[in-house]
Amino acid sequence: MNHTVKVIVLIVVLVGIIVTLGLVVGKGNLTGATIAKNIACYEDQDCSDSIEATEDVCKNPGTEYSLCVNRVRR
Repeated sequence: MNHTVKVIVLIVVLVGIIVTLGLVVGKGNLTGATIAKNIACYEDQDCSDSIEATEDVCKNPGTEYSLCVNRVRR
């Protein structure tokens, strides 16, 4: 192959790689974001157990460390 053909092949390969990376990033498959684990609650109302005698509390709301606490009211 002569020099011109090698350059054209190289350019085609590089463009193909760039397009492929663009498609992967565009579909959301490759991001710099951190994926949070399951979030149990965002506010106290998310923790309702439908029992009037309990106080329903969301600890660490909106984080992967959130959890529901249902305490008996005194």
